[in-house]
Parts: sequence; C-alpha cells; structure tokens
Amino acid sequence: MKKLFIGICNSQNMVPANFFWSIVQLRSPIPVQFARGAHSWSAIRNNYLIDLFLKSDCDYYVKMDIDQMYPADYFYKMVPLIEKYKIIGPLIFDRWPTGNFLPLVNWAEGEVFDVKSASGIMEVPYYHTNCFFHREALEAVEPPYYEFHMDPSGLKRSRHGDIDVMMKFVKAGYKIYANLDVVVSHLAEVPIDKEAYERWNR
Repeated sequence: MKKLFIGICNSQNMVPANFFWSIVQLRSPIPVQFARGAHSWSAIRNNYLIDLFLKSDCDYYVKMDIDQMYPADYFYKMVPLIEKYKIIGPLIFDRWPTGNFLPLVNWAEGEVFDVKSASGIMEVPYYHTNCFFHREALEAVEPPYYEFHMDPSGLKRSRHGDIDVMMKFVKAGYKIYANLDVVVSHLAEVPIDKEAYERWNR
C-alpha cells in the first residue's frame, strides 16, 4: 500500500488552535508518517523535511503549515489525485489584506488569477509549495530545493522562495496543478478562505 509523508513546518513551540483541531480530525485513505521541520530558517526546515521523506519508504510527500486550517476530507480528496498529476495542491489564499487575499498563484510577475467562477483541477504556471508531490517528482530535482534569494541591499529577500522551488519542477518537465474544489483556509486574524476572498474582491 502507498504511504504518505506529512512534513509540518513549525519553528515555534506552539501551534494555533485552528490548525491543531483541523489536524486531529483528519483521516487518510493510506498510512501516514509525520515529521516536523523546526529550524528557524524556512529554507532549511523545508529542505530538511524533503530529505527525511526521500530517506523514508513513503511514496508521496505533502507539506503543511501551522498557519493553515485543513478540511476534514483533505486527504481523501487529494491523495487519489497524486498518481495522475504528480504535483497538485489545494486552493489557498494570501492571508494579507495588502494582497487582496488573492490565490497563492499570484506570486510572480504580478498576474491576477481569478477563481470566482473556476472549479475543478486546473494547470497553473507556479504555485505555493503546500502541494502533494509524487516521489518521482522530488527525485527528479537536485537539492537544494529551497534557497535564499536576497535583494541587492541584503536587507530582504528578493522574492518568495516557493516560486523558485516550483520552477525547478517545471524545468524538470513536470506540470503543476491546483484543485480548486479543495480549499485550505489561511489563518490571519480570521481564517482566509474562498468566502473571505470573494467578499474582499467584489
């Protein structure tokens, strides 16, 4: 039977209640193995989780963040899609009002990706890395997966690291898919989900 490796990014000593209670009610159609990435640098903790996965006997990898809230049927809806699509993620919205809570497919080149009337599975040019990955996709890319990219001042990053990670899979010949029917709420002061996005973008 196939096995799912769940990598949870958590550098803090606590997790939000919304995340915790969404995790404990999750059920999976296949066996799962959990691991925590706790390094204070996001690139290192993400690379650590992928390295653990590749050393495991698991077939699929999914990254989960503690600033998110997962639907109860998350694994049942997403796991059956991994064999076909290889890299597929749920719909997640930016949690900052300055970004109008847009879907996290808008991180490069300033595109606006409208999902108000969209549904089903859609190929996207890049995505957040909170996706489900088939082992073959991760084995097709040479580490490091996540890297630090600073702007010329050295005072901030030049862009979000997820863009570069996902582009490595595209260069390796893989397509990236979003399942627009599965929404993972992004936690801010209130969970940012599709309803919040539509209210903000009327």
